[in-house]
Amino acid sequence: MRLVKPAWLEHRDEHRQFEIYSVAVSPDGSRLATGGLDGKVRLWSTKAIAGGPDYKGPKQLCSMSTHTGAVTVVRFSPNGRYLASGSDDRIALIWELDATRAPRQEFGQQGEKDTEAWTARKRLIGHDNDIQDLAWSPDSSLLVTVGLDSAIIVWSGTTFEKLKRIDSHQSHVKGISFDPANKYFVTCGDDRTARIIRYARTSPTELTFSVEYVVEAPFKNSPISTYFRRCSWSPNGEHIACSNATNGPVSTVSIINRGDWDSDISLVGHEGATEVAQFSPKLYVANQGDDVKDAMSVVASSGQDRTLAIWNTANPRPLLVAHNVSLKAISDLAWAPDGLTLYVASLDGSILAAIFDGGDFGWPVSAEVVQQQLSRYGGQTSDMDMIESVEQLEVAEKLAQDENGTSQPKPEEKTPVPVEISAPVSATPPPAPEISHPPVVATKSAEKPVNVLPVRKQKVTVTKDGKKRVAPMLVTEEPTVGHVATAPAAPAPQLAPEFSRPTQALPRGGVSSLVIGTKRKSEEDGAAPPAKKPKEDASFIRPAVISPAATVSNVRLATPKVYTHLNFGGQSVFEARNGDVHDPARLTVTHNGRVIFVDYIPGHAHLLTGSADTFWAASTDDGIIHILSPVGTRIIPPIALGSSLTILEANKSFLVAITSTGMVHSWDISKQRALFPPVSVAPVLDTASKYAENGLLKAPSITQCLITDQGHIVIALSSGACYSYSSDLMAWCRISEPFWAYGSQYWDSTGFATLFDHTATGPISLAERRTNDEALVRAGARGKQLQRMAKNRMLQDGYQGFEDVVSIAHLESRIVSAAMIESTSELKRFVDMYVRRLAEDGIRDKLNFLFKFLNSEGNWGGADKKELLSTALKTATAHRSVQNLVLEYTESV
Repeated sequence: MRLVKPAWLEHRDEHRQFEIYSVAVSPDGSRLATGGLDGKVRLWSTKAIAGGPDYKGPKQLCSMSTHTGAVTVVRFSPNGRYLASGSDDRIALIWELDATRAPRQEFGQQGEKDTEAWTARKRLIGHDNDIQDLAWSPDSSLLVTVGLDSAIIVWSGTTFEKLKRIDSHQSHVKGISFDPANKYFVTCGDDRTARIIRYARTSPTELTFSVEYVVEAPFKNSPISTYFRRCSWSPNGEHIACSNATNGPVSTVSIINRGDWDSDISLVGHEGATEVAQFSPKLYVANQGDDVKDAMSVVASSGQDRTLAIWNTANPRPLLVAHNVSLKAISDLAWAPDGLTLYVASLDGSILAAIFDGGDFGWPVSAEVVQQQLSRYGGQTSDMDMIESVEQLEVAEKLAQDENGTSQPKPEEKTPVPVEISAPVSATPPPAPEISHPPVVATKSAEKPVNVLPVRKQKVTVTKDGKKRVAPMLVTEEPTVGHVATAPAAPAPQLAPEFSRPTQALPRGGVSSLVIGTKRKSEEDGAAPPAKKPKEDASFIRPAVISPAATVSNVRLATPKVYTHLNFGGQSVFEARNGDVHDPARLTVTHNGRVIFVDYIPGHAHLLTGSADTFWAASTDDGIIHILSPVGTRIIPPIALGSSLTILEANKSFLVAITSTGMVHSWDISKQRALFPPVSVAPVLDTASKYAENGLLKAPSITQCLITDQGHIVIALSSGACYSYSSDLMAWCRISEPFWAYGSQYWDSTGFATLFDHTATGPISLAERRTNDEALVRAGARGKQLQRMAKNRMLQDGYQGFEDVVSIAHLESRIVSAAMIESTSELKRFVDMYVRRLAEDGIRDKLNFLFKFLNSEGNWGGADKKELLSTALKTATAHRSVQNLVLEYTESV
């Protein structure tokens, strides 16, 4: 093996060198594509990289600068025709080589001139935030993009129309990979899950999607500070390598087995969070002539520790570990089609090529062997082919006629123009050959191939000039995955439960809200003309709304749509199906596929929550909450709240609901009592500072709502502030705010605290992470600028000691907030940090005040005061300046 890092292979202008976020190799292995912070997509000759200084041909083939933001991902289509690029300008571009156009030099372009001309054929507009990753299906018929708007968008790989938007993840989606057998794709997100999504074509114009499985265990403690979560599927379809997993406190790459989707193998060896894992496109045997049943996969991984590791499925230890291959974190990996060259992209702006010799990993098996192994899962069948032309339709009809033996082409008929088309779709899949699984890593159960339907015929007409025309078939944008427009009176049998939007996940950007300001619009101004009724979307029944005249409120929160099908849960799934207007909603709870109970409620189910250990709760669109035991027994009469619900959340025996009029209700279901009287969220939406001429104005969005183990409500806003309601004070209290992010020394702006300190968990830490996401991460450069302004303020007159004062105030805010919501573990940790800081700075007055408060019997925030005092005194003893103060309270402990 040899490592090559060409000095010319970089994204640079006359002023600086830019970070490189992505790298990809063309299917023929001749081109290398890169995308970087400079907003450009660049194409390079792989021969120039491998040829070294003796190479005399062109190096940079093309430079494209259509994107207006950083290019975060580039990927070639498997058929080699297109190059797709995604950017933080929220746009995906489809590039195609244009042999008819001469290359041209861009204005201000540095280096050699282009030798190829690539044209942006399509602009894919659909994401609301940065695009982080994208992937092509193995047959190039689909393109899937994912991003920071938590959305998964499926596009046609031929027409590039938007086919589906899947809102499955509850947070940023940062990785996507397709199954080489063309049955699934996997997505990885900051909600700490990997979701296996099945897709199949039910007709030439319709695709169905369903969530096959949600993998959570390997990612429970994974950090959300990584820029990517790039994943990869092995070439034989057996395994998925998911980056940014953890095994205890150690960062790993998790290997997920196909079929049972279990993760029993972790690649341990990286010191920092992993951001990318990539399988080699080849399968290998240890020695020439070995049984192909023993073929093994090779996977490369890397990330923030700047270490490149290469593994195979036959060894528990890595084959290769290369430390410090770059100056900054590694952002992407790409294998050449022959599996002998690995390209490594880094945020230091460099590209490293690791060139291996034949036999370094073993001996590659033929592509036919790989296809034989994929045939166990159906292989790359033709059920994803779409009829795109008259000639292709003629070929499909001819093949179908030949197969059925119904007719033969007439002698005078012209031979159809040859087009690229797969074998005809068969209603019965071929039997899978008996091939054993590779050693070391194997799935527990093989999946059954999906039965597909025959190709639907399209109407062909002949015009006056003798040309054939295909009558267009309406291809509507399909509803959100898993939601059916008609009543499910007699649903067709399905292999997997349909996907639905988890009701506990809030919309991208949070729940929108409106507040009424200090001046209302006069009735004399006249009413606005009625809005044009939008076209009904078949994915939901209707919006859930309430008449403003029904309830007097100065807050209006957006409500989720009423869908025909929704579910909630993991192993135990709570599912609801809505029928027609007069049909009841059917509720079903299953555990690992076994039905626990079936029930019916009047109206349309709107939101679902609960757990198999305590209770299940379902709300209808008219504001009624139905509460059932784990086995389906009604334990509380239906609760009527008078308006549609926006949020419904549960934790242990506690349930919280927020209505569209901004009223918060909370109950302890086990004791069948309310935790506090209904209270409005208006105080946390800054209504006192709002003013508008017409009265209605935009307020901060609610981005998260949860209820703690002790029954305390925490609400996070898009402004970065987090609030909790105190039933003792009967008021909302702010437990986190962006001010601490700009001035406190204890603020974790990187998100690494939970990675290295697993005690830094709890409601307050979670609230601060939400504040960090809103105030710094989503604010981008503006958030960093505010931090710099806060640092500069310390140099101004009158702000001496500003950072020290704010840091101590931040600790005090943490302590009183943790005590209020009874987060005992956090309270102890924050008190210890507070005492250590006061003792180091010699602030005796505040330290004495704390000791005096703790020197009494009773509990505080769920912790014993004497125990807190004892721990605080031990911490302060190590500092000589306050030892005499410690002695005053030592005898009382």
